[in-house]
Amino acid sequence: MSQSKELGTLIVVILKARHLHQPSFYKQDPYAQASLSGQTQRTKPEPKGGQHPVWDEEFRFPVLVDPGKDSVNRKLEVSCWKDEPRSEDKLLGKGIVDIESTLKTGEFDDWVPLETSGGARGELYLEMTFYANGPPPLNRRPSKIKQSDRLTRPQSYNPVPPKGGPSSALNPTPHTTCIFTSC
Repeated sequence: MSQSKELGTLIVVILKARHLHQPSFYKQDPYAQASLSGQTQRTKPEPKGGQHPVWDEEFRFPVLVDPGKDSVNRKLEVSCWKDEPRSEDKLLGKGIVDIESTLKTGEFDDWVPLETSGGARGELYLEMTFYANGPPPLNRRPSKIKQSDRLTRPQSYNPVPPKGGPSSALNPTPHTTCIFTSC
């Protein structure tokens, strides 16, 4: 049996949903949940949230490296449910997000379409940030400035010549002009 190694942490913010399926006339109390690598977390129900609830809740998931199961560990499943206090909760819609590109870029924020067997059932807005456990990669892009110029200050630039014209800056001897004959 192989041991799973943790690659980093994926922070998922479930912000809000729009155009959710509403199976009854009354305002529903929807909640959202997210599952990754067998771990499931859910928001609190939004009282009378209806078709456009807002949660703004943050969850943290470990991202595992497990050869043979990486395809399973790279799919975040999200879903919205109608909270039913007296019976089983009803699925409003679910969607799947491939987090592979988020692991490379570090960020994701977009609407995720939700579906059921009955078709499209709204959208869920997610924000995701990935923090790797290891150091950043060594193959960084080249810097746009030379290494010798990194910590040097720019030399002052004065586009206006000093008083007396450019020759006065080069020739510091003062010019004397006699107005009176006693000079």
